[in-house]
Amino acid sequence: MKNRTPLAQSYLDRFETAVVSLPGHESRSVQALRKQGLDTFAALDFPHKRVEEWRYTNLSALTKATANEDLPSSDLDAIQTAILDAPFEMVFVDGRFSNEESRLTGLPEGITVASVAAGLGNGAVFSLSSEEDRALFALNTAFMEDGFSLHVDDHVQSEAILKITFRNESGDQNGRHIRNIISLGIGSELTLVEEHTGTGSYFSNPVTSISLSEGATLNHYKLQNESHNAFHLSLTDCENAKSSVYQNFTFSLGGKISRNEIKTTILGENSESHLNGAYLMRGIQHCDTTTLTEHKVSQNISSQVYKGVLDDDAHGVFQGKIHIFPDAQQVVGDQLSKALLLSDRAGVDCKPELEIHADDVKCSHGATSGELDDDALFYLQSRGIPEDRARKLLIEAFLADVLESISNSTVKDYFNAIAAGWLAEA
Repeated sequence: MKNRTPLAQSYLDRFETAVVSLPGHESRSVQALRKQGLDTFAALDFPHKRVEEWRYTNLSALTKATANEDLPSSDLDAIQTAILDAPFEMVFVDGRFSNEESRLTGLPEGITVASVAAGLGNGAVFSLSSEEDRALFALNTAFMEDGFSLHVDDHVQSEAILKITFRNESGDQNGRHIRNIISLGIGSELTLVEEHTGTGSYFSNPVTSISLSEGATLNHYKLQNESHNAFHLSLTDCENAKSSVYQNFTFSLGGKISRNEIKTTILGENSESHLNGAYLMRGIQHCDTTTLTEHKVSQNISSQVYKGVLDDDAHGVFQGKIHIFPDAQQVVGDQLSKALLLSDRAGVDCKPELEIHADDVKCSHGATSGELDDDALFYLQSRGIPEDRARKLLIEAFLADVLESISNSTVKDYFNAIAAGWLAEA
């Protein structure tokens, strides 16, 4: 018998009982999909530090529990931030769609958003490749309860922001396994803001699959502001067709342990993938950013820029990989990670990678970490600026260029206000 972690074994033991309360339990096709996910997860268990992609993130604080409801609880909740007043909002409370709290009336014609639970209830299934070897993806497939399905018709371009809010207010032994599906038609464009927040102790395991058709553009912004005792382990996969553009910005402030894993697969010429983000951590928080960009055809662009500010005993991780396949000539791929350590106890692990199998490419990668510049700090103080204010000015300057990369001015102002609020609590 395989020696599994307590939490993994707990999931396997309660699957038959839990599945009858999950959407689609009366559908044989949905049942078969869930069982396939469970079997894959049973063979893999939760990731551990002997898995190369997880060598810097230890999940034992999560997996040693026999159920998610056994996770330690405290009064440390999500940081209070400004509120983004978007014209349209879809709200999920404790993993389930809340029609009462959502504001979806008047969505532009050609934009359709619905609850995944409703689709599962009608027998809809979502593909899980036999080659899929990611344990958390498989666990999500077995226990997925809800999420959003978003489709934009061909040539529909909307300037309005669609906000998706996931709010966790109570623990659950099954955790929160959200499945999101996004597809944009030919020449379409959309701005999406995704927010995760909550109180108490819980495990959130969202999976998002994105498909961009020819010429489509998705501006995807994510705020991870979970409770400081939550575990947030997210997966996002995006496939780019010809001339499509994927812009992702992830802003992480919450979570006891959080991981933002993004995989983009570029399948068409003249397409672009831009992955940017910032993380602000203090206390004993741990934030892991892991990316993989695959260039499978010629003439396309990718970039990655992540900046982190770490205080107290906080720890950051950046693992970014650009993989250029043999036929992918004339590709530009850039990658950069920078971390600012405000405490001599804070730390960061960086592992930038380039795997290049073509000769006509232009690629770069870099990673740096360090403390505040003493000379700059002294200069500001010599001009009459108090030390605390001078430190905050230098931190703001450090974050400024990555926040400036946000193309939507409303979201940019929102994230800047959040950063200012975090600094005010320092």
